[in-house]
Amino acid sequence: MSTFEMQGLTWKARSKYQQDAILIENKVIQHDGLITKLYSHSEKEQWCVAVADGISNSPTADKASYTVLKALTQNRELDQYQTSVIQQYLVDQVAHQKNSFGASSTLALIENDGEQGFVIIQHLGDSRVYLFSQHDQKWHCLTRDHNYLEQLRESGELRAGENYASIYGALLQYFCADPLHEVMDFTRTEEYLTENDALLVCTDGVHDVMECGEWLPLKADMELRTWLLNMKASLVSKQAYDNVSMVLVRAKKLIH
Repeated sequence: MSTFEMQGLTWKARSKYQQDAILIENKVIQHDGLITKLYSHSEKEQWCVAVADGISNSPTADKASYTVLKALTQNRELDQYQTSVIQQYLVDQVAHQKNSFGASSTLALIENDGEQGFVIIQHLGDSRVYLFSQHDQKWHCLTRDHNYLEQLRESGELRAGENYASIYGALLQYFCADPLHEVMDFTRTEEYLTENDALLVCTDGVHDVMECGEWLPLKADMELRTWLLNMKASLVSKQAYDNVSMVLVRAKKLIH
C-alpha cells in the first residue's frame, strides 16, 4: 500500500502584501512566511491540497485567494470540485462588500478521491502543477496557463524567438467576486504516481522567477522540508519579489 506525504510553504517575499494562500489538511493558511507540518495520508483517503493567488490589480486580492480556498473546504461536490460552485461562493462571500467587489484569484489543486490510485489535477489561471518523475529525475509542467500567450501557442500562432509584451500574459480565466463574471469548467487531468514521484502545486511567484528546468531534483531520501527550504533560498538569491506559495506531495511505499 502507498501513502502520500505532503508539506507546504508560503512566503510574502519582497512584496508589500501577502495575496497568496495555501490549502493543506483542510486548513486555509495565509501567512507572511510559514512552512507547515508534514502530513501523511494513505492512498485510500480523500485529501486536497491547493494554492490560490489573489490578482494584484483587483481589490482585496488577499481576501479573494483566501475565500476561493475556503470554498474547497465548504462546497465539496459528490464527485469533484466545480468552478461554478467556487465562483458562486466567492460572489456570495465577497461581492456584496463595496471595497471587495471584483476581488479576483487563480486556483490550482491536487486531490485524491481515495478510489483509483490516480490523483486529480485541476486549475484556473496561471497557478501551476508540476511532476517530479523518478524515472528521469526531472520536473515537468503538467498545466497550461489560461492566458492569451497560451491561446496563441495552442492555435499555432506563437512565433519562436519573438518576445511578446506583458499584456499577452494577461489572464483569460480566473475567479472574480462579480455576479456577472463567468468561468470555464476545470480542465481535469489525472496523474498516477509511482514510488517517490512527486507533485508540486505553486503560484506564479515561483515559476516566473525560476522555471522547472532550474529546480533541484527531489531525491528519494530528501525530506520535503529540505527541498522546500532550498527552493526558497534559490528564489531569495534571485531576488524574488512576488509572493511564493507551494505545496509538495510525494508518493511513498509502506514497508511491511
